[in-house]
Amino acid sequence: MAIEIERRYLLLPLRVELFLRMLKMDFRKINITQNYIKREEQLGRVRQFNDKYYITIKKGDGLVREEYEKEITEEIYNNILNSSDETKTIRKIRYLLDIDGFTYEIDEFQDALCGLVLLEVEFESEKDSLDFKMDETIKQVVVKEVTEDRRFDNSSIAASQKLPYL
Repeated sequence: MAIEIERRYLLLPLRVELFLRMLKMDFRKINITQNYIKREEQLGRVRQFNDKYYITIKKGDGLVREEYEKEITEEIYNNILNSSDETKTIRKIRYLLDIDGFTYEIDEFQDALCGLVLLEVEFESEKDSLDFKMDETIKQVVVKEVTEDRRFDNSSIAASQKLPYL
């Protein structure tokens, strides 16, 4: 398994694409359907990124976690969903921005979670994460860091299907 080092931030509820266009920031956009599945008491995740499909297993909490991710076919994706005992789904639009050597991933949640906007930034090392200085433009819309707050993990959000409270 690979190591994932990321910091997460709650942003003001905003229309991300409009915000980025107003600031003339370059971005890429991905539509994501993320499914948390339970089968025989095991929790996993399968998701669709535009027209690609992935299965992911994560271990741990907070800043540093283990992560295994593998691309799968649409058929395998559907088979996993259909064979699950329980599925919780979230939909979001991810905006990817490259700023100062870092990729900022801004997730704008959809459906019942509309209004929730989270930012994730991944790092090569814990030191990089601790030395990180956020872009001043993006910093203006940050409410608070939620890296260690489990209520803002995607799996918790999917399970509750409610906006987390501060």
